[in-house]
Amino acid sequence: MKHIALTLIAVAGLAIAGCSDGTSDSLSNGGGGGAGDPNGTAGNENTTFDHSNDPGGAAPGADFQPAEPGQVKLIGSPEITSRLHACGKISLKSLGDILTSRGLTGGGTRPAGALSGQAIFAQGATAAALGGANYNGRVPEAPFASTSAMAKMFDIFTMSSYDAVNANWTAPACPGVKVLGADGKFTPDGLTCLMGKTARAEHLAIANDAIAKNPTDGAKIAIAALLSAAHTCQ
Repeated sequence: MKHIALTLIAVAGLAIAGCSDGTSDSLSNGGGGGAGDPNGTAGNENTTFDHSNDPGGAAPGADFQPAEPGQVKLIGSPEITSRLHACGKISLKSLGDILTSRGLTGGGTRPAGALSGQAIFAQGATAAALGGANYNGRVPEAPFASTSAMAKMFDIFTMSSYDAVNANWTAPACPGVKVLGADGKFTPDGLTCLMGKTARAEHLAIANDAIAKNPTDGAKIAIAALLSAAHTCQ
């Protein structure tokens, strides 16, 4: 009986010693950094990424380094730029409102048999191509544009450009504004109306350069490109 008791005490002593030396546990393999490590944030390097606890940024030699202060001041912090530069999709309703409010409703002169941007938008298959909601299937509208959606939107903007260059073009959202002036060049107010943001000198220079290089279709090409750049992303 005494021999059995001594054996049990010896086994218990070995178990206690094994737990207290911190070198042979199976969770951290003796390396520390587990959930009980006050210096660890998310386990250890063998399981999950352990973020630095240095309030000044990543520790020297770490893979991640914080953004340079000058870069943050120039383009914004990563948190801000991730929101500003995310490429979300414009909703179908918003696209329809843009076409209507900017007078892109099919009033221009197009090649024989070609549909206007408004007509393309109104086609039954366009909503699905643009990621519209499928109510019967209980599928909401897509939050991001697919490649086919981007291509379809560019088709709409391309054919809408014929309306904007029409001499009788008027936009309910911009009364009294003309896209092209009497000299045949783009006006700042006209581009501002189409893009929905203030036209800069660079916008005018590129758009008018398209007219200079292609007097026949340059204006339409420029309008399609500007509409796509302004409304397809960002």
